[in-house]
Amino acid sequence: MPPVKPGAPVPATLTELMGGRAARDPDTAYFHLFDETVPYGRLWRESARYAAGLRRAGIDRGDKVCLIYPTCAEFFYTFFGALRLGAIPVPLYPTLGVEATAGIFRDSQATAVVTIGWFRQGVEESQAGAANIRHVLEPSDLEVDGPPPAFPTPSADDVAFLQYTSGSTGTPRGVVLTHSNVVRTVEFMAEAAQLTRDDVVVSWLPLYHDMGLIGCAFTPPWNGAPVHLLPPDLKNPRVWLELCTRVGATFTVSPDFGYRNCVRNIGDTSGLDLSSLKQALSGAEPVRLSTIEAFESKFGVGNLITPCYGLAEATLAVAIWPRQTPLRLDSSGKFLSVGQPCRGVRVRIMDGEEEMKPGAEGEICVQSPGVMQGYYNNPEATARVLSPDGWLRTGDLGFLDAEGYLFVTGRLKDVIILGGENVIPADVEEIVDQVPGVRYSAAVGIESDRTGTQRLHVVAEVREPAADAETLSRLVRDIVRRVREGRGHRPAKVLLVRPGTIPKTSSGKIQRSRLGEMITRDELGDRLLHASGSARRD
Repeated sequence: MPPVKPGAPVPATLTELMGGRAARDPDTAYFHLFDETVPYGRLWRESARYAAGLRRAGIDRGDKVCLIYPTCAEFFYTFFGALRLGAIPVPLYPTLGVEATAGIFRDSQATAVVTIGWFRQGVEESQAGAANIRHVLEPSDLEVDGPPPAFPTPSADDVAFLQYTSGSTGTPRGVVLTHSNVVRTVEFMAEAAQLTRDDVVVSWLPLYHDMGLIGCAFTPPWNGAPVHLLPPDLKNPRVWLELCTRVGATFTVSPDFGYRNCVRNIGDTSGLDLSSLKQALSGAEPVRLSTIEAFESKFGVGNLITPCYGLAEATLAVAIWPRQTPLRLDSSGKFLSVGQPCRGVRVRIMDGEEEMKPGAEGEICVQSPGVMQGYYNNPEATARVLSPDGWLRTGDLGFLDAEGYLFVTGRLKDVIILGGENVIPADVEEIVDQVPGVRYSAAVGIESDRTGTQRLHVVAEVREPAADAETLSRLVRDIVRRVREGRGHRPAKVLLVRPGTIPKTSSGKIQRSRLGEMITRDELGDRLLHASGSARRD
């Protein structure tokens, strides 16, 4: 269902999409946040004021503007204010760290940063390492009541914004997305997710992440479905399900760990009614059937959580499993399908230059309207993943079955090779995460200088850091036994650590390369509570 009346032109740019909504439905709610409702008309008026403020600060067409905000209305006013000027917004994770943020400031060649008071000190510390940043602005600097500046008319091929990768396998890179990339992706995502104006969307995902921004903030306006937003730092996941209950949500999204947190940390389910939900997408990390089954059993729903697959370099979505459709396992019963590619998306499985037959595993490659223009100012990295004819190497492993259903099996860079066998870290982690006493785990392969091969190391965050040595020792033995029985490999070392030790990206993905460095460089320090085997590293 298009976002326009029959016969009207389909939006070609984000500004056309949102401006059209504001013109046709000025009083219709765009989003709700806390006790505030922001209709499309208000979004458009406020974004014009913020555009005037940005222009007054010297921001012009083509300038990059970094946005460091929590989830708030001002984020949207700034984002669309910059977009309407022809400037290029760059949404960033608010607590990335001083040097990492300075690195993105430099890499993006931004001229200004817009933030709020409680992030300002960190932003200014990062600004000291990025001479290109001329202004650090706050909403009060942008709320200009004079006449708005003249707005250029962007084309579909103009750059809309830079979307920085989460850095799960290295340094974050700026993905260059045009208006066409974003709008065409939003179009086929709304279709694949079967969104209509009658849907009610609830999201706690951060606006600096592709799934939160494009999936939950830009896709619902295609049909005019209202969005209810929550801040991403959910200390208590019950708040998310309570909001779904209160507003009669029909659609929500989360990585697997969000659903897992609900299973683990919501003891009393009374007062929670998820019967209105028609679909709960699961993506951004491996989708576990065990999580789906546990969540649906605990909260009294069925066929609700459905897998999806995408990546920042493809704007977002590649495949979305349809609503209320029985899930599909591969012939081994091990992997869940994420669906057939969305309309307009092509997928092939490659081993080097050879295209693999159905059922054979290889690297997932994608060609779609959402495939990025490249990494900003990084032609070498772009050439490694993007072919001249527009095929994107995702770095993900998977296969297509005979009917064209896609199965994602892991990450090329994460695969652990043990005795010539490829071991997917997520397989080990699912076993370890089920061990009583384990809060969260990560599996990595550490190169052994002695043997010249990789050895399996398991890092497990414990639920009770104050447990005595004998309890921790029993936990290690339990982990070793379960991994050996479940995967046929005995971990070379199990490291029990305090909660919050395992490094993650801004989107919650495990940074395995960083974790491997922490292990090999003895950087766990007092975070390490107990380790199996000798203290000597191989």
